Amino acid sequence: MRTHPPIWMLFALSLIGCQAGDPTSTKTPLTTKVKGAAAQAQTPVALVGGRPIGWQTLRPFVIEAGGGQAFMELVVGRLVDQRLADRGLTLTDQLIDAERTSFLAGLDADADQAQRLMNEVRRRRGLGRHRFPLLLRRNAGLRLLVQDQVRVSEPAIHEAYEFRYGPKYEARIIVIDTLAVADEVIRKAGQGESFIDLAVRYSTDSSRAQGGLLPLVSPVDPTFPQAVRSALAQLQPGQISDPVVLEGNFAVLKLERIVEGSKVASDDVRDELEAAVRRREEQVLMQQLLRTMLREAEVIVMDSDLQQRWDYQRELLMGDAEQ
Repeated sequence: MRTHPPIWMLFALSLIGCQAGDPTSTKTPLTTKVKGAAAQAQTPVALVGGRPIGWQTLRPFVIEAGGGQAFMELVVGRLVDQRLADRGLTLTDQLIDAERTSFLAGLDADADQAQRLMNEVRRRRGLGRHRFPLLLRRNAGLRLLVQDQVRVSEPAIHEAYEFRYGPKYEARIIVIDTLAVADEVIRKAGQGESFIDLAVRYSTDSSRAQGGLLPLVSPVDPTFPQAVRSALAQLQPGQISDPVVLEGNFAVLKLERIVEGSKVASDDVRDELEAAVRRREEQVLMQQLLRTMLREAEVIVMDSDLQQRWDYQRELLMGDAEQ
């Protein structure tokens, strides 16, 4: 219901000072480099039952499985480094270490458990000894580039307080395609049929597996549609809403109960709230900058298989790809 290999011919080679036949050049001629690369491509990377599998055989499968993502990470890394250099900014080890610390802190656990969770996240996402350091460096660079644009406003701090410590709704939802079915669901619920059973039978939302139960909804949580939050605000526990218009669908909501907020004073957690708001604003600005850099970048891909995966990955990040 809530609304992120050694591919050696990706970039053109610089030929300055290494033309074949140049008697003053001490560099290896380009033709020798190409022959060497071709020979390397035929070198077996594995043996299966004594039979070799070469890189040329493996290459299209590797590209299809994850080449677009891997190439995107490399491209963004270079774009970030170039933007840092253009602005005269230095990405220090301390800033990169801060990204690792932030990664652990975001797992919301004690130090030992957070480390175990991070290892599990890295395993599931394939973030090994090459990709994980690049991820930390990329994020640290983007954060450094946007730091001067971040603004922490009082309304944003108040919203963060309400989100963390304010009241929340425990509710169920049934998402349906037509108004007629929404009216039917409301009628059956009014006649005493179980809202949980109706959700399992009618809802097209993934929450149907839990009888339509949503995660606790904060009135200020933008990850839930405003129409849903507004409808819940008008209900008393046990009541069922009129049909709520969503994009292309209709929803029927039931408010189970209102979870009272914490009594903590906002001044006592102000530093925590400011840090959360800053982090959120940084993430928005980092995403905007990333899209701008990709829009402006000139990327020439010399491999047709990789080109297809790159195009899709770029469209996905820019929000243009079909899901």
